[in-house]
Amino acid sequence: MSADSMTPTDESASQNPDILSSHNIPEQVDEVRERIDTLVDQEMWGQLHSLLASLPAADVASLIAHYQEPVLSSIFQGLPDDLKPDVLAELPSDAATELATALPPPATADIANEMAPDDAADVLGELDKEISSKIIEGMDEDSAEEVRKLMTYPETSAGGIMTTDLLRFSKDQTVLEALDAIADNPDEEHIYQVYITDEEGVLIGTVSIWELLHQRDRLVKLGAIMEQQVMAVRSDTDQEEVAELMAKYNLSVIAVVDDNGVLLGRITHDDAADILKEEAEEDILRLAGTGSEDLGNVSAWRSCLYRLPWLFLTLLGGVVTASLLNSYTNHFKFFVLLAAFVPNVMAMGGNTGLQSSVLMIREIASGDNRRHSIARLLLHECSTGALMGLLCGIGIFICALSVASFTGSGREALRISVENSGLTMASAPFLIATIVAAALFSAMSFSAALGAVIPLFLTRIGIDPAVSSGPLISFIIDICAMLIYYGVTILFLLHFLPS
Repeated sequence: MSADSMTPTDESASQNPDILSSHNIPEQVDEVRERIDTLVDQEMWGQLHSLLASLPAADVASLIAHYQEPVLSSIFQGLPDDLKPDVLAELPSDAATELATALPPPATADIANEMAPDDAADVLGELDKEISSKIIEGMDEDSAEEVRKLMTYPETSAGGIMTTDLLRFSKDQTVLEALDAIADNPDEEHIYQVYITDEEGVLIGTVSIWELLHQRDRLVKLGAIMEQQVMAVRSDTDQEEVAELMAKYNLSVIAVVDDNGVLLGRITHDDAADILKEEAEEDILRLAGTGSEDLGNVSAWRSCLYRLPWLFLTLLGGVVTASLLNSYTNHFKFFVLLAAFVPNVMAMGGNTGLQSSVLMIREIASGDNRRHSIARLLLHECSTGALMGLLCGIGIFICALSVASFTGSGREALRISVENSGLTMASAPFLIATIVAAALFSAMSFSAALGAVIPLFLTRIGIDPAVSSGPLISFIIDICAMLIYYGVTILFLLHFLPS
């Protein structure tokens, strides 16, 4: 871009990488990435570290995450000390684990001391126990104790994702004391509210930061202005349930308590957003019959083992449909054109069923947030499947009629059918096109209904539909579509062929 054509906004963005990051302009991000790659290739570490030091931690993490050891640790160790904790927290799990393993334990311990306890616990929890123990031993006593406590909770529970950084007060303390404590708080975690507990540490109320600032009388006691209806979750609550709860009630933060109501920590909205993203990615991978471990993080053999069970199920479905095709050979030997449309019917039925199942899984996952009842959704999918089947049936009727009437191979196949059935060259194309259209309509209507019912059935018997709906529906619908096609074919042939 020339200097003449650069607007004031462009110029400020080029001088301020923070502006670049906040607007996330793809072209400029790519330029920065290419420059970083060039500096790494030329081992110009000084310029590289100067460039990275001017970027936000999240951008630095995304720009260096794809590097392997020893390049990753070489880049990381040259970053400013105050940037390292945030970058390590923002790195993907596999990159953070690789980096924390490569760094000397004392260096990692110093960084972990400056991290939020929940972020430090996430990173250290992925390491070998021997390495994580050495790192924790080198941490400050208070930080180490908080990390150890967090690592005792299941990784996907509220306790496993909460942070213990919070401010708690008694109901007899004043607004002025709370504001002074906030001003003296060294933690970088955002504070949305302060927590009021009794002598046993039981959570009895909260006061928002806005409410504290709004008080003209700074000597008023917190117990007089606290909100007693507190939204909290237990430490063993599943992380997905926590994220959905925060999204439903538009919460910036939610408290975590034990079975007795004792305040343990808090979960902030950024953690909830990360959870929803992870769960969505996991469900998408499960629909394919695999998991997040399969994204290049394990050996080819392990990856193969993850996927093979569902592929064998699909293979079994293919064997069954092939057997069915073979058993009906006699019915098709004089009507070759009918056999030619089998792939169309199976493919359209399978796709219709998968569409219905994905929509139904989404509604099931919405829980109480769904807008319509399950019965109404089921009726809607059946109606939609029938309408799509009707429209596609009309389309394939025209295609089949055209193939039979106007192509050389179609007319040759038609001649064989006429010679062995007693039909005429005028009526045979319409009969074949009608059979194909009726079969497609029936298969798509049935598949839409079945695709909607299977996730409901799996949920009812306690199986996650996202895990098995895709392969299971492919298996069942392929077989059912074939049976429907043959059933419709036999009914039409028996009814319309001369005796």
